[in-house]
Amino acid sequence: MAAPDIVKGAYLDVLLGDGADPEVFTAICGLTARNLTEQVNTNDVFVPDCDDPELVPVRRLVPTGQQWDISGEGLLNLANRATVRAAKGVTKNYRFVIGRPAGSIVGAGYYEGPAMLTNLQIGGTAGNGEFATTNLTIASDGAWTWTDAA
Repeated sequence: MAAPDIVKGAYLDVLLGDGADPEVFTAICGLTARNLTEQVNTNDVFVPDCDDPELVPVRRLVPTGQQWDISGEGLLNLANRATVRAAKGVTKNYRFVIGRPAGSIVGAGYYEGPAMLTNLQIGGTAGNGEFATTNLTIASDGAWTWTDAA
């Protein structure tokens, strides 16, 4: 059995575009967990058996759309709080980067596309030197593309 080609979570990043031309993307620093969800939305259609209408119909799926969602959680970074908060409810370009250690780009690259920051949470626990945390959700607002690392 061949070993899988895995990557450490530290090499995943969420970047926010500045809207300039050319656009510059900056990592949302402080996130310690970053997730990308690719989803195909469907409708269920149940198809009856024409030869035996008493059989329970079987489900067929009809794709109706696709979406991408990014979620992240981690430490509240005051240095980028205003930038992130200003992105809430506004469609901007984002990147979800899958990186590799220096010198290795096989499988690395990024997803990029328009999306909206739809949820931003800030919280924390008092005592024991706990740090404030943040959680965010970014929902796609158009097509996303994959670009291989160069």
